[in-house]
Amino acid sequence: MSIVQGNPHHMSHILITGGTGILGRALSAQLAQNGILHTITSRTNRAQISNWVPSDLVKNTGVREAVSENKIIFHLASDLKNDEQIARNLVAAIEPASNVHLIYMSIVGVDKVPFAYYKKKFAAEQAIKTSGIPFTILRATQFHEFIHQIISTFLAGLIGFLPKNIVSQPIELKVVAQELIRLSRLQPAGITYEIGGKEVLTLHQMARIWTLQSGKRRLILNLPILGELGRTFANGSLTTSNVSLQSATWLQWLQKKYPSK
Repeated sequence: MSIVQGNPHHMSHILITGGTGILGRALSAQLAQNGILHTITSRTNRAQISNWVPSDLVKNTGVREAVSENKIIFHLASDLKNDEQIARNLVAAIEPASNVHLIYMSIVGVDKVPFAYYKKKFAAEQAIKTSGIPFTILRATQFHEFIHQIISTFLAGLIGFLPKNIVSQPIELKVVAQELIRLSRLQPAGITYEIGGKEVLTLHQMARIWTLQSGKRRLILNLPILGELGRTFANGSLTTSNVSLQSATWLQWLQKKYPSK
């Protein structure tokens, strides 16, 4: 059943950029469950979502039309090379007097880790902060799905190389979506919030739990990350003291993904 009938853009005052991504889908589902009308914008609509409008934040086409009339904009769209530019394109399309609350999804550690993507994400934060548009920034730790993708990719064969010493604090996707909705109900105070999962583990510890739960036996060899990048990955820069007790642990998430026979 479609969430919105007719032209959703003129019936909704909530917009999600990057709404077809993993977090965008989770946020959209949460809003729909609460009966909250919203619109999704992205480059393509392969899933034939009814409450969708087209825009391309990289090419800067359709952005002004997508953002018009919206009062809450969840900016979840991300691009490995162009994060700062798409943030600039978005804020430039928002009318200064439109009383928008712009909520930007960022990552814990973007201000500490000298990683190219993180630097661009941090620059995107600055573009939003200096735009004059009322905003809230939410930084989250890594999603379980992302950690799983890393581990299953690095350990695809019987012998795998893994950067064992990365310290992470995986969090459940739906908890981040719930936090975004909670922040959208507050007045935009120009604050950066952080949220993380309830346990801090090294990538090696998480890989061991993965092998036990999935039944995929692996010989895991360490892949060192040298220099300042390696130090910041290992020293807790990807973690936060603001813990979500609602989030499933890494093991609990894996137990759903790989239920015991």
